[in-house]
Amino acid sequence: MTRLTIDDLTGDMPEQMIIAALDDDRDGFADEKAFAAALASANARAEAIFGGAVPAQYSVAADYAVRVFLLDLLYRRHGDDDGKNPWAKLAEEQEARLRALASGTEAIDATTDGVIISKPAKIYNSLGVMS
Repeated sequence: MTRLTIDDLTGDMPEQMIIAALDDDRDGFADEKAFAAALASANARAEAIFGGAVPAQYSVAADYAVRVFLLDLLYRRHGDDDGKNPWAKLAEEQEARLRALASGTEAIDATTDGVIISKPAKIYNSLGVMS
């Protein structure tokens, strides 16, 4: 489960927009309860893709995806549609990436890429001998 604070997001979204998106009681301050609910929703979106807790090897990718999902949610809470939401398209891309990781069609490192080579390669030069 990714842990973020409101302060962690100020570089990605203007502070006044964060406050406006999370100020449910209209007192001029972001509500911690609203932030916690949005963060829980973003974490749940990532965990649902993996069918439960995110495996440790995918934690960095999932943490980034949760951050993007949370920013997307905050823009939506602010009332911005997808055209004005700079995180909407990236959230879709991150969801697709997590789905690819979860299904094994994409690898997190360079050791495997989901491609299976079933036979050893045989390479010959024109003389039939490798040089």
